[in-house]
Amino acid sequence: MSRSVLLSAPAQKTYDSLPQETRQRVRETLLAFANSGRGDLKLLRGTRGRDDLFRLRVGAYRVVFAQSPTEIRVTRIIHRREGYDWL
Repeated sequence: MSRSVLLSAPAQKTYDSLPQETRQRVRETLLAFANSGRGDLKLLRGTRGRDDLFRLRVGAYRVVFAQSPTEIRVTRIIHRREGYDWL
């Protein structure tokens, strides 16, 4: 079930600014989810008519993404204190 992982420009910018250890943890968790479909996953409701969005918990960070059978499109990487008001 291996899928490709694509990061949006805002997600890439946040990813690049993370400390190395956190960046590695986010990368490993995303790749593990892409390969196995396992992780602390939750469907986000109320996404204003967009594709269904999901969040994957990675320590104090949340990876928000849409998924299809062939790819995972990461929309945002946020710290848990930021919340989901931007949705």
